[in-house]
Amino acid sequence: MATTLSVLESYMSLEGLKYSIHDDYIRTSFATDLYRDADGDASVFIIARLDEEGEYFKLMAPNLYHYPPDGPNTAEVFRVLLGVCWRSKLIKYEYDERDGEIRAIIEFPLEDGALTSKQFLRCLNGLVQIIDEYHEAIAEAIAGGFASLDDAENTADNVRNADQILKAAGIDKARLAAEMTGVLRFEE
Repeated sequence: MATTLSVLESYMSLEGLKYSIHDDYIRTSFATDLYRDADGDASVFIIARLDEEGEYFKLMAPNLYHYPPDGPNTAEVFRVLLGVCWRSKLIKYEYDERDGEIRAIIEFPLEDGALTSKQFLRCLNGLVQIIDEYHEAIAEAIAGGFASLDDAENTADNVRNADQILKAAGIDKARLAAEMTGVLRFEE
């Protein structure tokens, strides 16, 4: 009972997610609060793929970062990447020593089982959340500094708390951002 791309597509459609289908994978993207790609865009693109005739599931975010194979802070970069893997348990980071690409991936065998919608959406949401949460630490290590995973988690928690406060107050975060003119005003 292998899973097919059309099954994954149906899960995405039911959630109202935007995506595009390619030969052997589905591509989608999500907005992020903290993660920025190499161009400075606040989004991460994700690929869902099935291998071994639908018996092996992969969800990956390629080209998240690039770090040269002979970079000066390699030990710190790898310490942070492995630390995220240890703390999250869901994703792992992969490093291509040929070109320096760093990607995040979730993969596991399905064998004769079907991937449920709930499993798929947990993987999708978890991948985006973990990439966003630990971006600050990974970017700091790549930039040559000492990175704190605890500080990255605290920053992500603060962003989530601010979002909850805005939502509870009935404030549309997107509209508020569009109305901001660079001047922050506090009213009594």
